[in-house]
Amino acid sequence: MGNFRGAVFYNDAKWVLIADESVQFGNKKLLFISAVPAIRCSECKPLSYTDLTPLVLQVSASWKSADIASAISQHIDLEQIAYCISDNGNNLTGAFKLLGCKHISDINHKFSWIVQSVFGNESCFEHYTKSLSSLRAKWSVSKIARIVPPNQRIMSRFMNLKPLFEWGVKMIHLLENSNELTEKELEELSFLHSCRSFVFDTYQILIRLNEIQKLFKNEGFNDKNAQQALSLFSEVKSNNWLKIKELLLVYFADLSSKAKGETICCSSDILESCFGKYKEIVKGNKSVGISDLCLCIATMLGKNDRAKTKQTMESVSIEQIKDWKKKNTSKTLFAEKQNMNKKIERNWIFKK
Repeated sequence: MGNFRGAVFYNDAKWVLIADESVQFGNKKLLFISAVPAIRCSECKPLSYTDLTPLVLQVSASWKSADIASAISQHIDLEQIAYCISDNGNNLTGAFKLLGCKHISDINHKFSWIVQSVFGNESCFEHYTKSLSSLRAKWSVSKIARIVPPNQRIMSRFMNLKPLFEWGVKMIHLLENSNELTEKELEELSFLHSCRSFVFDTYQILIRLNEIQKLFKNEGFNDKNAQQALSLFSEVKSNNWLKIKELLLVYFADLSSKAKGETICCSSDILESCFGKYKEIVKGNKSVGISDLCLCIATMLGKNDRAKTKQTMESVSIEQIKDWKKKNTSKTLFAEKQNMNKKIERNWIFKK
């Protein structure tokens, strides 16, 4: 990840930056920013690893807007950035604002915010989710474990609610149309009777939101796709449907003003996938933190040119990797613990 300012690689082309931070490893966070040719993002198909070029791959205990902006400006001419995609984290959006770059909100995080805005303080939603949590806590290991609902994510809990409401719909069907349930199961699921309308209504909303996400992730955002998406909410069935539709209109209007009639990408899923694959690769590493192994992310990307990869590997020296590690990573939690224990042992031996 050298300094690419003015490099031939970026000349005469517009680029889309996709940025994300990893979930914290130990006491550090990995900032990963990838560049994709803007012309590729205008094509109506999802991105793949081969479309990505690593731009920034750095580790820090925290990432402030000014630090992110500095890292970006050191690696690419700002005039060549068409727009940037990320969640709405203050540090990332603040960095793009400092650089004067157009920001596109990632659809996953935006839809999560929309759902939270509508359901977050609703009594029916709170009653339903608390009842599911109680069921899991009481009966996960029991004779009635078969009716226990799926686990709910503590973090980003509004990002994937569909399985919880799909479970609710299935259980209500069992309550109303089957003799399959035992007396104890009937008793434990009785709370669903009062939630029936809410569960079915919310499930239909979530199905449509998932369809919209799939459409935009596969074909990108443009005005035509926005109209197709809104048609799914054309028949307003409840106050919550209306609230969701109004928030979608605001989001789509913002995207449309930035797309200016073109097709744009509005998903950072590809980076989430990179992080997931990286975590799978290093899960057995005892360093408990981010080391120079994070460079393996860069090897996942771009076109698989074996000859070029071989040439690059042979031309990069160990000293260059050590220099990169010194500038871009820091001590892992495991290393810090080792140093602390050594100091304790030396002092203890001395006193003894």
